Amino acid sequence: MAGALELLGVGPGEALDAGMGAGRLLAELAQRGWVVSGIDASAEMVAAARSRLPDSAARLVQGKIESLPFPDASFDAVVATGVLEYSELERALSELARVLRPGGLAVVSYPNPGAYYVVWQTRVWYRFVRAAKRVVRRPARTFPGGSPPVRPDRFHERFAAAGLRQERMEYTAFLVVPSPLDELFPRTTERLGRLLEGSRSRLRQHVAGQVVYRARKPGP
Repeated sequence: MAGALELLGVGPGEALDAGMGAGRLLAELAQRGWVVSGIDASAEMVAAARSRLPDSAARLVQGKIESLPFPDASFDAVVATGVLEYSELERALSELARVLRPGGLAVVSYPNPGAYYVVWQTRVWYRFVRAAKRVVRRPARTFPGGSPPVRPDRFHERFAAAGLRQERMEYTAFLVVPSPLDELFPRTTERLGRLLEGSRSRLRQHVAGQVVYRARKPGP
């Protein structure tokens, strides 16, 4: 969230959070001078966001990021954090570009496939957990499918296909301690992650779980 706020900046203007969850980012945007709208696929999350932002409740709706229920060129900024990896990426980016006004900003996050933590989780830890559940005959949890990994140095191509021009990217969500140690030592995990925030160490790109991107829709 901090990375998205930094790349977006302050209002005034109209901003959309696509995949708003319980509205934490929307509340921060409203405090920074934006007139906020939001959408989420979960009715429970929409209700939670409306409770958090009662003055904006009429502009917080249920729907999918691949088919945004807003007219063309409705917003000066769009934000999508923690949602694109569970969507159809090309359609979602095209929809975000569609509802942006010319010159408007898109700030989105996407997992960093090369992060050591991500590689450990997907190739080692999750496989171990699934195997252990089969041994004890416990059903495995299912998670929503989504888009394939995209390297940070290739994400600009996805923006370009949607009609957006990438301007900047920032590594964030630094995870150094692997599972299950991160859950056993949460304070240490958080402390090490915060040490990397704001640093320029080359290690950042290898331990950042997410990358936040800023792109602009070309003006007339």
